[in-house]
Amino acid sequence: MPFRLIHIVSLLIAFQGMGKIWSQEEGLASYYHERFHGRKSSSGRVHDRNELVAAHRTYPFGTFLRVTNLSNMKSVIVCVTDRGPFRKGRIIDVSASAAEILDFKKKGVTRVRVEEVPSASDLRWLDLIYPKIPYLEIEYLQPLPPLMIRIERKNSN
Repeated sequence: MPFRLIHIVSLLIAFQGMGKIWSQEEGLASYYHERFHGRKSSSGRVHDRNELVAAHRTYPFGTFLRVTNLSNMKSVIVCVTDRGPFRKGRIIDVSASAAEILDFKKKGVTRVRVEEVPSASDLRWLDLIYPKIPYLEIEYLQPLPPLMIRIERKNSN
């Protein structure tokens, strides 16, 4: 009984994190104006318009996000280094270089999908569900020697 309870609790903890792994949101994106280049962001990092960075209200600093422009399906992966956007209806601000890759710099605002890119540490729950593959030593995999068959020839005498 306690063994079963441990499995249930561990699966609940694992599945709680899974929602975060596959979470996504859609909304409007804009990009940082040139005047923010060289200024410090909320994380303390100096903003560089040539880096693939973004501002998001809730994701922790250092989180990688895949941003997809829904009008042309172009995608880019950015790192969250700032808080924002502070305009109503917008869900993310990206750097100027990310806006160029997404092809909306001239337009200024576009509709996007934002998805968190899972890191290796987010996949630890797999160890709880799937057992480890046992180690198989190489000596057991050595080929067997060929069979020796003795062939006798009959003399025609």
